[in-house]
Amino acid sequence: MNLPRFFLLCLGSFPALLAGASTGNNLLLIIADDFGVDSCPLYNSTATGASLPPAPTIESLAATGVRFTSAYANPVCSPTRACLLTGRLGFRTGVGQVVSVASGNSLTASEFTLPEAFAANAAAGYQLASFGKWHLTAGPNSNLTPSTIGGWPYFAGYLGGELASYSSWTKLITNGLPAGTSSTPGVTTYPTTDTVNDALAWITAQNNANKPWFAWVAFAAPHTPFHKPPSALCPHYAGLSGTANDINANKRAYYEAAVEALDTEMARLIAGVDRAKTNIIFLGDNGPPGQVLQPPYPSGHGKDSLYEGGTHIPLIINGPSVVSPGRTSDAPVHVTDLYPTLIELAGLSLATTVPSSTVLDGQSLKPVLSNGSFSRTKLYTESFDLTQPTADGRALRDDRFKLIRNNSGTDELYDLLTDPYETTNLLNAALSTEASFRKNRLTYWMAGYSAATAPAASIAATSSSSSITVTNTVGASYTLWRCSDLATAAWAPVAGATVVTVNAKTTLTDPAPPAGSVFYSVVVSVP
Repeated sequence: MNLPRFFLLCLGSFPALLAGASTGNNLLLIIADDFGVDSCPLYNSTATGASLPPAPTIESLAATGVRFTSAYANPVCSPTRACLLTGRLGFRTGVGQVVSVASGNSLTASEFTLPEAFAANAAAGYQLASFGKWHLTAGPNSNLTPSTIGGWPYFAGYLGGELASYSSWTKLITNGLPAGTSSTPGVTTYPTTDTVNDALAWITAQNNANKPWFAWVAFAAPHTPFHKPPSALCPHYAGLSGTANDINANKRAYYEAAVEALDTEMARLIAGVDRAKTNIIFLGDNGPPGQVLQPPYPSGHGKDSLYEGGTHIPLIINGPSVVSPGRTSDAPVHVTDLYPTLIELAGLSLATTVPSSTVLDGQSLKPVLSNGSFSRTKLYTESFDLTQPTADGRALRDDRFKLIRNNSGTDELYDLLTDPYETTNLLNAALSTEASFRKNRLTYWMAGYSAATAPAASIAATSSSSSITVTNTVGASYTLWRCSDLATAAWAPVAGATVVTVNAKTTLTDPAPPAGSVFYSVVVSVP
């Protein structure tokens, strides 16, 4: 459900969007597909029963960078990639599930993407290219390419969400022009290797030309289909037979083999860049599929779910912009934050680059990289398919509690401090005072994550009651909320409120307003 809200009074401040110092540093963004915290040794070294693939390259990035312990994405890949590319949440871009022809949810050309932000600062001289997985457009229209929709001057990789095979796949190369576009079926080079080959060749050319660059490197691995990589890339799994029967019986081992092969090729990629001049960002796009999800997360809590196992991801930033490297940060961050971060790491100004009409949801992580402070009170993620309105849902967490609102009409509440793996839904029993307060606040906050327009309103108050009249939307439902302390955002639904609809107007009345200052808001639920 979309839950817009109307504020009678809104007090707040907005952080200034300041340009970072111009550094000329290169930017390398590396995305691992379906790689969650459960499979990363840096995040899951103590869970009983967990099997962890070797990942020395990823570990070395963290040893000389910043490892984020509270980083979040969307439950599936397309929405995460749209967030990265636009700095905007899915309810703004329309990308809330895997992009498909049936859903009709391709990224649109109207979004102001990262490549377009760099193009708006042509004087900075950055060269841009994208390699590997795209999966943000779908359909028979051959013009829907990473160049025409995403703004990438150069792309080499594949368009869909999953390769048919890691041993024979179709590769697209395009600069957006017919003469510069080719599609080659039956490519047999191992995709992880091929992506690194292409990225290194391009990076070397930019280095030789003494030009700053930004490379988006999105690997297919370790996404399905499960397979055996070349043994030289995964020596710890060289003994795997690779037969279909063995893969079906031992999916976890083959998933780990793909992770080790990815880590091996990442080492080759990173060895080809000037570390003194290159900021490197590594992340996973969501948790692993259910077939290979492992402790500490319970079954059903991986990819495609709004639980921690589906949305809590590895994130590491390494490079010359990192002050006091080798540390961790518990700052609550979202993949939308990487959009302003990359722009500012390039020394560009958000304020003069991003159109004033474009609402960004991300916050720059430059203060964290500088070992400074970073403030955020809540983190939001969602999953929605416009063709299936009752499927999926939304999740919002604060520093401790997490509310999951399923589109089917059920809610879940978890205390992540005492129940980090979400095994006990607190809404199945009486709530403590603290849990009730947090639940109300999260419910109210969640109303702000909607692209719907709030209704116009009029206000009336007497000594015995207060009422708000709003323009009615057919099919919508309305609840009246009250807050006496904006500092703590102590919003709660008004007990005993009356809701009366006459013609096109709905009036909500608080029959017993408390003494002193009080603030009201109408939350509108639109199916």
